[in-house]
Amino acid sequence: MPTRMTTEVHPPQLMHACRLIIASNRGPVEFQLTQDNTLKARRGAGGMVTALIEAGNRMEVTWVAMAMTEGDRIAAKQAQSNGGLLQSPIRGQNMQLRYVPISKTAYRKYYEKISNEVLWFLQHYMYDPIQNQNSIRQLQDAWNNGYRLANQTLADAINAEIESSDTMPVVMLHDYHLYLVSSMIRQRHPSIITQQFIHIPWPDIRCWHFLPSHIAQDIYSGLVGNDIIGFQTERDARNFLDGARALLDGAVVDFEEGAVWWQGHRTQARSYPISISVSEERKVVRSVAAKRAGEKILPMLREHTIMRVDRLDPTKNILRGFQAYKYMLEEHPELHGKTSFLAFLVPSRQALPIYRRTTSEVESIIEEINSQFGTEDWTPIHAFFDNDRTRALAAMQYYDVLLVNPIIDGMNLVAKEGAIVNQRNGVLVLSRTAGAYQQLAKGSIPTSPIDVIETAQALYKAITLSPEERRTKAVLARQAVERSDLNMWLTRQIRDINELLDIAVNTPAQPKEAGNVVAHVS
Repeated sequence: MPTRMTTEVHPPQLMHACRLIIASNRGPVEFQLTQDNTLKARRGAGGMVTALIEAGNRMEVTWVAMAMTEGDRIAAKQAQSNGGLLQSPIRGQNMQLRYVPISKTAYRKYYEKISNEVLWFLQHYMYDPIQNQNSIRQLQDAWNNGYRLANQTLADAINAEIESSDTMPVVMLHDYHLYLVSSMIRQRHPSIITQQFIHIPWPDIRCWHFLPSHIAQDIYSGLVGNDIIGFQTERDARNFLDGARALLDGAVVDFEEGAVWWQGHRTQARSYPISISVSEERKVVRSVAAKRAGEKILPMLREHTIMRVDRLDPTKNILRGFQAYKYMLEEHPELHGKTSFLAFLVPSRQALPIYRRTTSEVESIIEEINSQFGTEDWTPIHAFFDNDRTRALAAMQYYDVLLVNPIIDGMNLVAKEGAIVNQRNGVLVLSRTAGAYQQLAKGSIPTSPIDVIETAQALYKAITLSPEERRTKAVLARQAVERSDLNMWLTRQIRDINELLDIAVNTPAQPKEAGNVVAHVS
């Protein structure tokens, strides 16, 4: 067995700042209202929460988020007696929470209409201006009375948190829901250091031209309120700079330095490929719950076991993945009875018609394949339609092939999780258009996400690789993740923020922004 890294070095702490304010749409805790009208807290879903959860153990942290559920709204109301702040009830989360409610109508316009129907698909290169023929009036209403309203409400909550103490905070914003927040903060606190990380792709400027010009300009002028904007890949960062040059009148863009100057403010565009906590993932698969889940998975394994773990999202390209599997079974009947496909599929955004349609199409093709090829003692596809992360991680220990074929992804952490937890020299079949491909290319078999035949051929190649080739690819993928894990992702961001804090503390015009916390590596 190859030598594995067993220790992780914690990232440096922030210099000259005693507090960190994190803001996102989804908080690290979801409050659910039970049948007896009591609140039940659970750790929030999603890769971003997983990635940032450890930050609360390193300094004073407040996480500001939208109230998404009715439980969140009740929790926010109950917190009013404490200035709107809740102590996280989740074990291991040493942070305060501030949940921000807006009307349900405004939230739908902000979250469903603009964030998920427009920005999500546009930034994944899947926005179709022919199909998306909603009236400009509806779009403008959703922008002004949904997205802008939600961003202003979050900015107001962050400003209140900034003003709650004399100590200087750093503000870290997350993702595509909050594109206007940094500039709104800067209007009241021009010297506060703000950084925003965008987890999804940043497309070519031509995609942004599909939007009304003022909305595209609002997005760019909003984002350059940040001191640093983090992207998943260098290509994303360069696309942003190219767009800034086109959309911000008077902007000066330096591609070599990776910066844009606009209205007297400098914004850096940086690439920070997000990753996973290697030790945490391995800890999960060693847990009692994972072992129990693994025991239930073992009877479903065959000589060749293919797996995938995805949200039921159109961008994940699940339908074509099953079409490729079907084509492989048609072309290679010798695999009948010897191959099993385990799919762990998490329902997502079912309020949107396109997501419901995606779920229906996936269910139909699974039924079709099992009906066409299945026998009394062989089920070609075992599908799980729920959100059980522990079971999915436990199962990934046993795959021979992990299929990750999104149409496009900012990163895709499943590819990295699989490389870390797998125990069978499993081979990764990976879309060239996934952000993870930048780091895992040598440890994977690449495929086009659109070409079903190529994907089928990639699956067959992964199944039939020699043991030596399988081991080589598995080791390369695992080492790539170990070298650039979650701590490295945080470390690179904190070092860049510290450079700005160091400049601020040594600038005579801003002496009272200085703090007295010295950076160190723990």
